[in-house]
Amino acid sequence: MLLCLCVALQKDKAEPFDPKNNSLISGFRICFELCMKNKPLLLLPQKHVMAVVDGVTLVASASLNVLQEGDSYSALLETAHRLHGWSVLESLPVSEAPLQIHILTLCETWWKKSLKEKEKFGRTAFLAALQKSFTLKKPGVEIQRVWSLHDVLLSLDFTSEDNKQATDLLLQCFQFPNFIKNDDGKRFLVFLFSWDVGFVPMIHGTVKNGLEFYSKTAHITEIYFRAWKKASGDFLEQIESSCVQDLMRSAILLSRSSPVFDKVRQVIVNYFHKKKSCPRVEKMLYHLYKPVLWRALSPNFEVRANAALLFAEAFPLHNPEQNCSNMDETIQKQLDTAMVGTLQTMKPLSVS
Repeated sequence: MLLCLCVALQKDKAEPFDPKNNSLISGFRICFELCMKNKPLLLLPQKHVMAVVDGVTLVASASLNVLQEGDSYSALLETAHRLHGWSVLESLPVSEAPLQIHILTLCETWWKKSLKEKEKFGRTAFLAALQKSFTLKKPGVEIQRVWSLHDVLLSLDFTSEDNKQATDLLLQCFQFPNFIKNDDGKRFLVFLFSWDVGFVPMIHGTVKNGLEFYSKTAHITEIYFRAWKKASGDFLEQIESSCVQDLMRSAILLSRSSPVFDKVRQVIVNYFHKKKSCPRVEKMLYHLYKPVLWRALSPNFEVRANAALLFAEAFPLHNPEQNCSNMDETIQKQLDTAMVGTLQTMKPLSVS
């Protein structure tokens, strides 16, 4: 049927098949609409209807792949809209998974070619890849596709209620080991820290709530560090205050019997204390510890012990931009404060 339609709509039968033929695309669109509306003149079995839709999709994709700058594609756009509609995607049975893949591939290509209304098609392709990455046993290819489409997020409004589904799915990525361990997954998670300033505390809240269930913290600490290293402006300030400094407070205030006490310390120690040789890291630690560490050396004995342990691991804390005289003075004050604070501990407690 599709072959007959191709021949009938080709103006010059001697010419090779032209996937950019607007008449051809329009004809396919009409055929597609008739099938979807179950017109009496097309009393076809369901599998034949799906074959027609698949044929329309493949021809539309072929047309899209050869589309050049300046070409008219209004008929192709209308066809893409018909295929894109969730009424089509949601009605497809499981047996028609290949057809759904073809439609989503069309959406992905539309986005990457930056054509009219690309945001609509890109969003569909992105969310489909994201959802699929959670269900596959080996999601590496889909995670790679998610990363290749990450710029789609820049066209989404974080505050819009319409994008709540996307926000929830993005937060799930931080609880999904395959994302956290995969190289493209890590790149994507680091990128999410730069999507919207208001999204950063939500990421951190999700990570903290799931910290107990991480088998290892090495991957998540790497993601935090890379996100901090790439950040600037409001994003940097938010990551430092909402994430890094919050972990510092938790490392001080959490009870040692807490199931996440060691993991919180690992997040701080493994990727921040151990990178103090970098002046930027050293400066950050100095400024973030300043308002939280010293006052923690005076409350109850357990908080003092936690603070003393953290201080010992982070020492010396100073601003690398200070001159030698001021640096020595700063370090001496830290030692004096630490000695006075820890000697006040009345109850013996090991800090090693």
